[in-house]
Amino acid sequence: PKTDINLTSDSDLRLIGFDKVKNGKDNHYKRMVHFFLYDYEFESIWENPEKYVETLKQYEAVLTPDFSMYIEMNPVMQLYNTFRNRWVGAFLLEKGIKVIPTVNWGLENTFDFCFNGIEKGSVVAVSTYMVSEHGNHSDQKEFFMKGYNEMLKRIEPELIICYHEPFPEMTGNILYINYELSS
Repeated sequence: PKTDINLTSDSDLRLIGFDKVKNGKDNHYKRMVHFFLYDYEFESIWENPEKYVETLKQYEAVLTPDFSMYIEMNPVMQLYNTFRNRWVGAFLLEKGIKVIPTVNWGLENTFDFCFNGIEKGSVVAVSTYMVSEHGNHSDQKEFFMKGYNEMLKRIEPELIICYHEPFPEMTGNILYINYELSS
């Protein structure tokens, strides 16, 4: 869905992890809630989303959950995780929460479904953290860029919120979110 949040490439935007807000003890309400975490840290939003509605309403917006799409994962699980991402987003939107879709993909075989359900021209969120030089999946940059370029073609996003440093090859209207300031 399109958002009415005023986001520009020079915004001092910060995110806050769902793990920090799910217990209702955080008060950084000018932030947007993200799910760029291990899945176990936010599985509860899928299992009982109603529990978090009042807490999440207090924040500027909520990015949809970033359920894993590992390239070695069974394609049925990748489809299921895409479904869960979109379903939670639709649920929160219906409850009056501002939602920004997080886009995630696997190999090219996921392109037939992983971009579905996101309106053309939307503001979207992506993360380069897991495929960057910081650690365990830096060898997956090439597959990330294939999916990223496909996302640009299919969704034509108005703005891309990038959690962690964008790769130099990334094009589009990118709003970089400093990982260190949002962790």
